Amino acid sequence: MKDSGLPKLRDVEEAESRLRRYFPPTPLEHSKALSLLCGRDVHLKLEVFNPIRVFKLRGALNKLLCLGDSSLRRGVLTASSGNHGLAVAYAARLFGTRAVICVPDSANPQKVSAIEEQGAEVLKVGSNYDQVYENSVKIARRRGLTFVHAFDDRDVIAGQGTCGLEIARQLPEADSVVVPIGGGGLISGVAIALKSLSKGVRVYGVETEAIPSMYVSLARRERTGVRPRKTIADGMQASIPGKLTFEAVSMYVDRVALVGDTQIEDAVYELLSTARVLAEPAGASPLAALRGPLRKEPGESTVLLVSGGNISLQLLSLILSRRERRSRRGS
Repeated sequence: MKDSGLPKLRDVEEAESRLRRYFPPTPLEHSKALSLLCGRDVHLKLEVFNPIRVFKLRGALNKLLCLGDSSLRRGVLTASSGNHGLAVAYAARLFGTRAVICVPDSANPQKVSAIEEQGAEVLKVGSNYDQVYENSVKIARRRGLTFVHAFDDRDVIAGQGTCGLEIARQLPEADSVVVPIGGGGLISGVAIALKSLSKGVRVYGVETEAIPSMYVSLARRERTGVRPRKTIADGMQASIPGKLTFEAVSMYVDRVALVGDTQIEDAVYELLSTARVLAEPAGASPLAALRGPLRKEPGESTVLLVSGGNISLQLLSLILSRRERRSRRGS
């Protein structure tokens, strides 16, 4: 497949040199309890220790650092289901520029509040990510703002790939890494970095059964849109992969697995109860996959990329109460 503009390892390394002044590498920790549960050594790459508790800051910061002065001065606008918007708002505040964040009507209220706390303007302009994206491009053009794509952007992918560089240094013996997929920016960058540094490592992606756009696209060998269904995973809502991210996943990712909301809920609970890690649904999806469709995949040392921890209190309470009811029925 012809490379249409994907970042290379050197681009990821240059992104890391830009980002290091803003935050240190996030921790990678071994979990004895999860290792016993999964029957292999399980390590957690904890993006919940990022300054905004989600990996998205890597890509957003790198993108804004790569913009020219005139583009940055105009202000930036993005479409987001929540976390990317928070990252752009945070980065824009650091650089003293205006940020407008377009989100779905149903966006996580705590993520919206966090975005507004960064001084950004929030616009609710659609019922799902795709509507928000279409409307946000028009708004950016009308207002003369610089549009920052959430995942299908070379600089954003390179920024996300810095997480892969850290994994390679922190656990060089890792033989598999499991990564959530929303639009695919994170897994694209991580896979490019890891596969460039270690030919033996396997990279697995995870999508929700409700919006399996990358899974379907890979099966059909072309970018394919799917009709999104309701899911608790608000960070996994892209109904069609990006051009760059589809190319990267096709080239570098070994398999994409699907998990349902019940599996994700169980993984949120297990991370909290056994590893003492609070993860949002997308961040818990790698554990759901390792406990489910990826359980028979080879590997003795697996990294689960816990991509974020911005879960709403309402959803967390719902998950905990459901788990408690199920435990009572089983007792």
